Amino acid sequence: MSSILALSDAIEDVFPEGTLFEAVKPNEKGEYVESAFPWTVARVQIPNTLSRSMAGTRHAQRVRITVTIAGITFTSVRVIVDKLDPILEGARPTAAGWSLSPVRMLNARDIVEDETITLTTANRHPVYTVLEYGLTAARN
Repeated sequence: MSSILALSDAIEDVFPEGTLFEAVKPNEKGEYVESAFPWTVARVQIPNTLSRSMAGTRHAQRVRITVTIAGITFTSVRVIVDKLDPILEGARPTAAGWSLSPVRMLNARDIVEDETITLTTANRHPVYTVLEYGLTAARN
């Protein structure tokens, strides 16, 4: 079956263990926020149609993957990017009912401070970046 769920599961399987696919909630389990850093949250978006036949049948779809990496320091964020990018760049997920291109980086945003959170034990703001990847998918 060529479902979007099978597609997103295949893409999520490329990520290393420990990657989160749901939003991180500070102090959700009674832990200090600092103990959760650094963390990576990845989201596989719903495919967008890239091209159609004259009859309207979808030929190709673009799947966007956004990855948020947060840490206490700029260096901690760079270390995670340095480990994650070689895993994602060029990876070719396999999903039943889909023909998929390799994953390619589309954009890397600047590392910035999140001034809405103050880490009490470190007396500083966490920093984060967002990486955007994409691949082309066609239903078999």
